[in-house]
Amino acid sequence: MNKELEDDFIEALMVSLQDERVIEKIKAIAESGSFSQMGVPKELLREKEKEIAKLQQEIESKKEEISEYRIMIDLLNEKMESYFNELQKRRADYREAEELFEAVQQLSETTKNSLKGIFKGGSVQEFIVCGVQYENISSLWDFIKNEIMEGREQERVILLDLFQYFFQQYSKTYDTPLYNLQEVKMNEVFREDLYIRALNSKISGNITDILLPGYMSINGKTIKKSVVRI
Repeated sequence: MNKELEDDFIEALMVSLQDERVIEKIKAIAESGSFSQMGVPKELLREKEKEIAKLQQEIESKKEEISEYRIMIDLLNEKMESYFNELQKRRADYREAEELFEAVQQLSETTKNSLKGIFKGGSVQEFIVCGVQYENISSLWDFIKNEIMEGREQERVILLDLFQYFFQQYSKTYDTPLYNLQEVKMNEVFREDLYIRALNSKISGNITDILLPGYMSINGKTIKKSVVRI
């Protein structure tokens, strides 16, 4: 298109744009286009807002579930810690019993034969079951006392450990122990109404060694007098 034709086209176009019908048509086209273009995004926006609101509700619901699970986890952790501590305690008790059982196997044949009437069976479980019975604890105390009074003290340490362990375990079977070990103080004046004088002791004087603790009932009655050396 040359310059003259271009100028003529522009002039004709300008004239046409001044025509009211053309102006109205352009306005209609413009308005129709703007509303259609704006209508679609608004509808999509409303849909997205609904989706976002739904997701927010789901998030809040999940947060509540997570909070409940955390509370449950805390409770389970507390129970697990309690069970673990109890298990460790039981293992410690059983380990001590196991060590004592092994120590008994190292005693002399004479001593082991004498203890057969007290500790029956050949396993740690049977050893524990027999040891926590009061009659057997009392018999063990009498046996240790007899050994001391006869001057046989070579195995006294092991035997004393046996007595003290099972005496404590027996006491744990009651909310309030039925018996308590007799309190004896070193250098205390010896009294025949409270204690038993061991072999190779002076007739009177102060206590220099506690060979076997006695025990008393809960009401203060002396059941077994402590064996001491003066």
